[in-house]
Order: sequence, then structure tokens, then C-alpha cells
Amino acid sequence: SHYEIGIKTRPTDQSNLNLTLFNTDINDYQTQVQTAEVGVNRGYLANAEKVRVNGAELEGGIRVGKRFSFTGAVSYTEGKYVSFKNAPVPLEEVGGTSAFKDVSGGSLPGISKWAGSIGGEYAQDGRFLGLSGKFFIAADTYGRSTFSSSPSPSNYLNISGYALVNARIGFRASNGLSIFIWSRNLTDTNYFEQLLPAAGSSGLYAAVLGDQRTFGTTLRYAF
Repeated sequence: SHYEIGIKTRPTDQSNLNLTLFNTDINDYQTQVQTAEVGVNRGYLANAEKVRVNGAELEGGIRVGKRFSFTGAVSYTEGKYVSFKNAPVPLEEVGGTSAFKDVSGGSLPGISKWAGSIGGEYAQDGRFLGLSGKFFIAADTYGRSTFSSSPSPSNYLNISGYALVNARIGFRASNGLSIFIWSRNLTDTNYFEQLLPAAGSSGLYAAVLGDQRTFGTTLRYAF
């Protein structure tokens, strides 16, 4: 079941501010787990009897004059196993007397309690290749707090919070054509996307690294 309530407002003609509260309960939730075995890292679906995700999100935007616009959002999310009595043991308990553990009340993987973003753009009327439109330069940053990377909460498989900066510069024509140069992770931040047990039941763990600084060019036509 999912419940959501919110309010959308326009404090001024050039701004908006929205608040959403939400709650989701899922019975028989299937989660992907990893069991480290000798020579292979095996993944399979496990069944959690019930999980709950709830929280709030505040987001808004504002235009300043004809050239500047800003957006921002912040969210708080709680994700818990209400009941997961037959979960695989966390990394630090591998090799013990039991292969399963009751992790009811533990955090769901992949959910940060806090996440947020801020972005801004400057646009200027102009012409490019004979087309009228707007030159623009924009940047945004996204950040999140620590989150679990393991279906069974583990002290060693939590990923520290991080923030990423993206930027773009280009031209948007009034006929729907746009071309821009962009960069993701402009500050070349080092971060993990996932931590997971390594094979062999040795207590070691591996990581999936986040993308390093990336540049590219995009040509787009909207109609």
C-alpha cells in the first residue's frame, strides 16, 4: 500500500514550493542478496515478509529576472525491514554457526536518510548558426548521506555520503534544437556505488566504483 499527501504552492509569480509526505508498505518484498562462496559470488532473490518506506520531500524553484533560474530539493527517507526473519548473515558473521539472521528493524539497502540537490542556470538571448534562441550555462549538485549497501545490514558495507557536481554549457534554439557540452562529476569525486562480499567466505569485500569525471557533447531536437 502507498499513501501520499502534499501541497503545491506558488509564493510568487516566479517561484514554486512543494511539500510531499509519503508512506509505502510492501508485503513479501523481494530483495537481491549476495552469498559469497568459494570461487563464485552468487546472487539470488530473498523474501522479506514486510518493509516500510516513509519520509518527506521539499522542492521548489525560482526565476530571478529573465536570465537566472534556480531549483532545489531536499528529502528525508526512512526505509526499514518491518519483518525479515530469514535474511543471510551480514559480512562480519560469515562463517559462524548460522547462515541466516533475523534483521527485522534493520535499514533497507540503497536508501539515504538525507538527499538533496541544488541547481542554477544563466540564459542569454542570442543567435547561433543562423538560429535564434538562448545561450546558457548551468550547474547542479546532488548529495546524499550514508546508506547501506547490503540486504543484511553490516558495519562494513555502509557507503559514506557524497556529493557530485554536474555542469553544462550550450545553446537552445527556439525551433527545438539544442547543442551543449556537459560534464558529470566535474570535481572528480571518488565514491562507491556498491559494496558487496567477496567470494570465498573469507570476510573480504569488494566495491563497485562510481564514475569518474566525464565530458561529452549532446545534440538534441525536441518536437
